[in-house]
Amino acid sequence: MDVEFGRSSFYSGCQTPAGLGQDSIYLTVGGKTVIMDLATAKRFVEAAISVGQYHGLVE
Repeated sequence: MDVEFGRSSFYSGCQTPAGLGQDSIYLTVGGKTVIMDLATAKRFVEAAISVGQYHGLVE
């Protein structure tokens, strides 16, 4: 399975002047990409940290 996670400088669903978007994160799994709004990105990161701590992958 191919997984990529990184910074996105454009989120098409946000309301900004000139449609420039906002910084957020993206996740690509198996060729399918999701660009998250900031609220979703925050929940995703918090969940990833929680799972990582549970498995001893994050201190």
